[in-house]
Amino acid sequence: MKSDLGDRLDETATAIIREIDRQPDGERGHHTAVGGGAVLVSGRTPGPAGAIVAAAVDDDACPGRVVRYAAEQARRLGVPLRLVHVWTGRAMAVPGTGRELMSDADLLLSTVLYDHLDPEQAVAAEREILHDPDVGRALIALSAEAGLLVVAARGTPDVTGEPLGHTVRRLVGRTACPLAVLAPG
Repeated sequence: MKSDLGDRLDETATAIIREIDRQPDGERGHHTAVGGGAVLVSGRTPGPAGAIVAAAVDDDACPGRVVRYAAEQARRLGVPLRLVHVWTGRAMAVPGTGRELMSDADLLLSTVLYDHLDPEQAVAAEREILHDPDVGRALIALSAEAGLLVVAARGTPDVTGEPLGHTVRRLVGRTACPLAVLAPG
């Protein structure tokens, strides 16, 4: 009998494979694999020497799982961990304004690091705020300097039955480096 996580991983992997199959042949990722609680999709090109492991987080996804998985991969690969948030400037973090302040993005990165990693790991981690209204475009550009990009499968609770969020569908098969997609939950 599979665990709930095993079922969610299977659903996530199936959705990723469907997404790859929808893409023109020249844009498809080469392989997918399931391991360590994530679905891995190969990148279009290998990351550069001395690459980073980038963990993309938002305030509505499962940032703890993303940062812990990314930290373990960075340790395993012997490269720095970089926690990344794409600041679109239009989130609902400032009540009544419909705007997210850059200081909110910085606070988010610090909070996630110190809530989910030990203090030494949190201090050593790099932080980056990317400013782009298109989250997918920003993360695809970042993938050119990463050895691995780690994301959550969805940022918001699933009400449609689709295990992949919009951003992940944009990333699958288009990142330069391998992409690790963590199943919801």
